[in-house]
Amino acid sequence: MKIFERDFIDLSYQKTLKSKFTFASSWSLAKRQELFNLNEYALYKKDRARLTSNAPVNAALSSTAFADHTAFTGRLGFEGRPWQKFYLHNGQKHPIENRSSPVFSLDYVKGFSGIFGSNVSYDLLEVGIRDRIRLGIRGRLDFALRAGKFLNTKSMYFMDYKHFAGNLTAFVTADPVGSFRLLDYYKYSTNDKYFSANIHYNFRKFLFTHITKFRLLGMSESLFANYLAAPYSGNFTELGYGLNDILRLFRLEFATSFQNGRYVGYGIRIGVSASLASHFSDK
Repeated sequence: MKIFERDFIDLSYQKTLKSKFTFASSWSLAKRQELFNLNEYALYKKDRARLTSNAPVNAALSSTAFADHTAFTGRLGFEGRPWQKFYLHNGQKHPIENRSSPVFSLDYVKGFSGIFGSNVSYDLLEVGIRDRIRLGIRGRLDFALRAGKFLNTKSMYFMDYKHFAGNLTAFVTADPVGSFRLLDYYKYSTNDKYFSANIHYNFRKFLFTHITKFRLLGMSESLFANYLAAPYSGNFTELGYGLNDILRLFRLEFATSFQNGRYVGYGIRIGVSASLASHFSDK
């Protein structure tokens, strides 16, 4: 974990239009300063060598250190569900949950220079699409695609870069659709163009779930693939298998990673069951 101090005022607004479109805007004025590790104590001496600086390591930068500064930033976001379906209850129209339509998104983020003493100046444009497709009784396909590009990078700090939902621990707390299992947190963060894809297929019957007892316990299985293309990541790909809803709460995953087609490594991950994680994400 790498952290910095931020004293801020944040304002946000969101409005849903005709149940199919959502407009959101957020604004932030913050004073940001770097924090440093001041203690090298470790319970075991050999662990002292594993202590690292509080500054993230990034493939594009020789150093992510920064001076104290002020940042005034704004975001405009738009989401559209053009084919959203509805049902009537007591004469009122309600949207059918679980994304009966793909969700298209458009986000524009800007750093303003000179306003309120702000020291940042950058522009980011990002588009995305996510959807959930139910394939009858056979299973469910979830996917999320995002692509973005910084149009201006005149004055930026590392926290203004685009960061991806990586993970290097045995535990995964993020939504299984939209996050990586083996990706470094900051190594491939970028202020250039990028594309990410997350695909998750949940099977009703696959390997273990062909056994009736597993199905009666409510378990399901999944295959997933995650992909990132950024200037220094190359073609980073993850492929994995998951056993979901263990005791109705947990999931166990095995993932492997590749870079430009070459094997990098593997890992075993434990997380909240996919159904619960995606439910909280939808909310």
